[in-house]
Amino acid sequence: MRSLLPAATLLAIVGALACACGPRVEYRARPGYASSEELPDEVVLEDGTIIRYVSIGEFLARQRALKRGEKYVEGGAQKVGEPAAPSFLPWQELEDGSVRIEARSPEHVVANAMRGFREERYGDLWEQLVSKGVRSRAESEGGADAARERFAAWGARNRTDAMTLLNRMSFAFSTNGVVMRGKGGGLFELSLAPQISQDFKLRVVEVVIETSPEGQRAFLAGIR
Repeated sequence: MRSLLPAATLLAIVGALACACGPRVEYRARPGYASSEELPDEVVLEDGTIIRYVSIGEFLARQRALKRGEKYVEGGAQKVGEPAAPSFLPWQELEDGSVRIEARSPEHVVANAMRGFREERYGDLWEQLVSKGVRSRAESEGGADAARERFAAWGARNRTDAMTLLNRMSFAFSTNGVVMRGKGGGLFELSLAPQISQDFKLRVVEVVIETSPEGQRAFLAGIR
């Protein structure tokens, strides 16, 4: 069946639709080894498609929001048509002097762990930032109190080396100096790029990403 519209009219309609819809945008996880020079934040393909490279934490959050039929917003996701969620605070100090620690990305885990070591809040780190799996395994050997005390003792003993690694890693995120490797089951291994890691006693931070009804959460699984 022949079209009733002239070719020029069809082209004009297609062009108008393209302008109305805007360019297609794809989000991809940035490999931990890629520098900003080797892989810029945004690449435009010949067909106009925009490829945006984001952190693995944001990429996973976007994928999960898509599967749930929600719109991703920075710091979480919201259902289409709903008002934006309140601003997210990874570290919140409460009026009674206690703290609420929460992480939604590996960057949050590193930042929270660094502050916890700096302020020597080992109990808060253990209860709120360390993954349930790690705590459960530790508590199987002597109970919950003994496990918490062992973690606090390890933290006090290795405080300087842990802070040195976490502090350097927090800056390295912005320069793509963190290598992130997926180990399966939501576990990721973070390490500094080889050229800057040799002088560190502790070199690896392990982070596990979990999904709950409240959304994506990230937890500390180890520092070594």
